[in-house]
Amino acid sequence: MSRRGLLLGGGAIVGAGALAAGATSLAAAVETPAPIPQRVPAAPRPARTPDAVSTVEWVASSARRRSVRLVITSPAGVDRRPLPVAVGLHGLGGNALWWGDPGMRRALGVAWASGVPPFAIAALDGGDNYWHPFRPTDDPMRMLLEELPGWLTARGMARQTGGLPVLASGVSMGGAGALMYARARADRRVPVKAVAAMSPGLFTDWSVAAKRPFAGVADWEANDPLRFYPELAGTPTGMWCGDRDSFAPAVRRYIDLARPQYSRISPGAHTGSYYGTILPQVFAFLGQHVAPTNLPVAPVSSSATYPHL
Repeated sequence: MSRRGLLLGGGAIVGAGALAAGATSLAAAVETPAPIPQRVPAAPRPARTPDAVSTVEWVASSARRRSVRLVITSPAGVDRRPLPVAVGLHGLGGNALWWGDPGMRRALGVAWASGVPPFAIAALDGGDNYWHPFRPTDDPMRMLLEELPGWLTARGMARQTGGLPVLASGVSMGGAGALMYARARADRRVPVKAVAAMSPGLFTDWSVAAKRPFAGVADWEANDPLRFYPELAGTPTGMWCGDRDSFAPAVRRYIDLARPQYSRISPGAHTGSYYGTILPQVFAFLGQHVAPTNLPVAPVSSSATYPHL
């Protein structure tokens, strides 16, 4: 298998082809990780707070019948192998690089420095199929359930759980996908410890869902978190959405029905700037489910700013 590996951290990218040191964005060197409005801007870095580091490799997925990127993001200077693992799912039009972009690495570094228990995030290219087998030859959910564990254990990670991530998180399409993944894990009797959904792509009626990759009403209903939410009753769930997001009405509906452990509708739209304001809460929520912590999952300061690169 042909595989390319990159390491991102400390303001440099190193890998095959000797990419130039000093690059500030993995996306700029490789490929855009998401539509520009959805990219998380990097906030000013506090002194002596290192950004997280990300590795990028190509792996061959039989479930998707193509090579996909495996992006693993973890604390700088820490052996990632014994860390709990969260699976990170990207949004429509994006890819796994979203979880290793500068704004994400900055936010993770700040979270861990503030006391959030450390964990690694493993992300894969899932395509635009809403993380389910929309096409017969492309099954991103099977990739997550059956192939990711082997890729993690081959790298010395998650061996205590047989390669299974213990957390799940996603944004937009990936937010819905994270809920679908949590349901699949619960069905297999190996539930995740927590799932965090950011601006999840939920739909209240077929006329809207029909514009997304679903084969028909039955396919949508079978994969609709607004219908299968009772199956996640035993899984701690956090949910965030901006009040100006087009998904906000459906997210409010989910919150009313499912009563997740933590939920917040706050000022913002379907943008990276909004995601930047909620990431501290998302990471605190995930962290408190892998290790005890006194960190509150509370609103961030209204003065917090996340200027774009």
